[in-house]
Amino acid sequence: MNKHRFRAAWGALLAIGLLGCVKREFDEPPVGGEPINVTPNISIAALKALHVTPGGFDTIKQDLIIGGVVVMDDRSGNYYKSLVIQDTSGGIEVRFNDGFLYNQFPVGRQIFIFCKDLILTDYNNLTQLTGSVIEQGGATSNVGLTEAQVRRKIVKGPMVGAPTPRTMRINELNNSHISTLIRLEGVQFIAADAGKTYADPITKNSLNRTLMDCSGNKLVLRSSGYADFAGQLTPTGNGSIVGVLSVFGTTLQMYIRDLNDVNMTGDRCSGVGGQLMSIRDLRSLFTGVTTQVPSDRKIRGVVISDRIANNTDGRNLFVQALDGSAGIVVRFTANHSYNLGDEVEIDISSQELSQFNGLLQVNNVAVDRSAVVASGLTPVVRTATIAQLNANGEQWESTLVRIAAASISGPGTPLSGTKTVTDATGNVPMFTRTAATFANATTPSGAVTLTAIVSDFNGRQIILRNLNDIQP
Repeated sequence: MNKHRFRAAWGALLAIGLLGCVKREFDEPPVGGEPINVTPNISIAALKALHVTPGGFDTIKQDLIIGGVVVMDDRSGNYYKSLVIQDTSGGIEVRFNDGFLYNQFPVGRQIFIFCKDLILTDYNNLTQLTGSVIEQGGATSNVGLTEAQVRRKIVKGPMVGAPTPRTMRINELNNSHISTLIRLEGVQFIAADAGKTYADPITKNSLNRTLMDCSGNKLVLRSSGYADFAGQLTPTGNGSIVGVLSVFGTTLQMYIRDLNDVNMTGDRCSGVGGQLMSIRDLRSLFTGVTTQVPSDRKIRGVVISDRIANNTDGRNLFVQALDGSAGIVVRFTANHSYNLGDEVEIDISSQELSQFNGLLQVNNVAVDRSAVVASGLTPVVRTATIAQLNANGEQWESTLVRIAAASISGPGTPLSGTKTVTDATGNVPMFTRTAATFANATTPSGAVTLTAIVSDFNGRQIILRNLNDIQP
């Protein structure tokens, strides 16, 4: 054989043999993650403390490494392009430029992040770790970690399972628990939010629903309209809920991962503790000087003031007996969240019973000593003439009255300030706060039917709940 032909034939055979040895299928990366030899050199809590520019951006210049376990991913759609990781010191939200993060970083996976050159920022007080910033039109915004940054900066560890949620009470929650997994027990959705969709699956709007414990403490549950459970109904019972604590401004709120985090099948709590006494009996304790209410006492009544319309101070609550027989003002130590028509129970044990400019009130009651037991009630309204109102003002104080065929002074001017209401039997002052939502509404002319709360400010007066209290 010609030696050139022999070499050509041998080369062809060798090429065929090499092709036959090529591996056509490649190994997939390990599903569970390999044990990683990476040692964090800073805790998550200490890293978050490096964010010293509220609303701004702090670039991490040091070779810092954090490690944590994913406690919230984007599988259900309740989070978007974000993860929350947690170590023993705390948790932090990590922002990404891409979604479907649960494919790589599901709940329960341990991950390590090399933080140098990444950025700490915050969204309405929620501290976040992000990839970079862009400037446009003079405004700076953050960009989540890009795919290239993920490859360089994040190391996947094994699946170790999410940590056990910390069981807490609503009134124990504070900023140190933000971006960590918590568990609340003995809670329920307030009556107005029970049996309602978590969010709006049609418009994709996120919604807030309110959780409440049996002491009246409340916490917002925030759910995205893109969550796969957005159209499901909130439970009507009492039980437990697990989720990641977040914050918006100064308001703490919780996000669940999916509906497996919610277990509320027990009986709803019915109010606060203490021996029930009537509002009429409570008023009778006052003898003209500051009095202490006996221990182990509570009252129950329907809210007749409208905090939304803002014609009463945010800390004041006008509560009327269900039968309309008596009412009283409860002065809380902070703004309350009770709405017109809520039936509430209030623990008044050992509280101060006193007058403020002639108006009897239970003073300095902590908000967490009250609770809603029902919502959507229609309070009883007493129909009376102004002469009857003036004659029975002390007994009718902090209850609702309806006055027919009345006129209001200053027609055509704003309602704000003091007006005089007159009927065929007499007259009475009516006061409207400048902060009321209807303060600038025009005072009507002619006869009206007026519904109002009987009040006192160094003399008898009435106050409107909202603009619907004036009817032609």
